Amino acid sequence: MIDVNADFENLDMRINHFKQTGVGEALQLVYLVQEDEAIGGEKWTYMYDEILGFEYEPGYIYDLKVRKETVENPPQDASSARYILISVRSKQKAPEGENFKIYLKSFGENFVTKSGDELYLLNEYKIDCGSICETLSEDLETQENVTGSFTHGPNESLLLQSISYESKF
Repeated sequence: MIDVNADFENLDMRINHFKQTGVGEALQLVYLVQEDEAIGGEKWTYMYDEILGFEYEPGYIYDLKVRKETVENPPQDASSARYILISVRSKQKAPEGENFKIYLKSFGENFVTKSGDELYLLNEYKIDCGSICETLSEDLETQENVTGSFTHGPNESLLLQSISYESKF
């Protein structure tokens, strides 16, 4: 139920074509967003909150109209804002073959999970690491920071192109 007395504002928001790793209450994948005047710029910010009514599909850049409501007395470690989808203004496929970086291990926190012989980004997206799987597994064990350069693959998979050792910050 929506509180009609809640403080709110309507925002234009752009959601990037891939999620980034983040640490909130737990390890998680977060949206990369731009709001209002920042849309179209170089800077993307992390958004840890969900957008009620929004169904995200990786590989697409979304322009949305959202309602941002202030949550009175949120629980500890919870957001003081709630986002509700008003409309999807556009859904555009990311350019074919575009490379993007995802932090796979940052400050000792490993975001890569394993199921059988397959690697996943937090059990959500399959990582196809091709001929560099062994290197990736070793680096996740021995390096403090591991970053993957990816392209989008079939069935929401991530195709690992290269590995670097840069930090998030």
